[in-house]
Amino acid sequence: MKRSAQDGFTLVEVMVAVVVLAIFMIGCFLAVTGALWMNQSARDHYVAVQLANARLERARNIQYASLAQLVENQVVMDANSTPNPNGQYRRTTTVNANYGSNLTEFVIQVDIRNRKTSQFDSVNETLATVLPRKP
Repeated sequence: MKRSAQDGFTLVEVMVAVVVLAIFMIGCFLAVTGALWMNQSARDHYVAVQLANARLERARNIQYASLAQLVENQVVMDANSTPNPNGQYRRTTTVNANYGSNLTEFVIQVDIRNRKTSQFDSVNETLATVLPRKP
């Protein structure tokens, strides 16, 4: 059978191709947005752990008598540990000097603000250690 110069795609074929392309593009969009959300969530948890580690290092490097000055209760801060009421993180530091003989418990909790609700849901990262009393 000979094909004429006027032969081409029918309207139904074009519509099916457009639907298949749209489904593929929606799938790609959902995959990319999911990956971006997971990346941001991982970054938030990494920063929260680093904020707790920085506080712990500060406790290790000050005089034992000054440990009580590091106590803080739900201080909202940004990723640079600067107090900021609109910050993404909230840190609570507790010092328990009666943990044991010549030991002090130091606990840092960092909450991460939920990006959808802008609320702090619960404690997301906790770092605890026991420090010996320094003479």
